[in-house]
Order: sequence, then structure tokens, then C-alpha cells
Amino acid sequence: MNGYGRIRRCTDRDGQIVDFYLYLAAALVTVRQLIQRARKRYRWDIRPTTKRLK
Repeated sequence: MNGYGRIRRCTDRDGQIVDFYLYLAAALVTVRQLIQRARKRYRWDIRPTTKRLK
């Protein structure tokens, strides 16, 4: 989660804003992990070949 620049240099003093950015970063990390797992799990071993239209 440290790759998000806004969180690394978060200068806001309002706790709600800081919490929002932390929860947002956690949600993005979770969504990214779910997408990676879905790609790995539901990927074709060999893609079907089709004739290309010209």
C-alpha cells in the first residue's frame, strides 16, 4: 500500500480524511488482487484460433 503517493505524504490533520484514503487504498489493493486471481483461475490454457478478417 505504500505505492500510493497521496497516502505517503498525507498532510491532512482531519482523521476522517486520513481514514478515507487508507480505506480507499485498501479497497484498491483488494480489487487488484481479485482481478489477478480471476485472471489466473479463469484463463484459457490455449486461446482458440480464429481466422482474422481482412
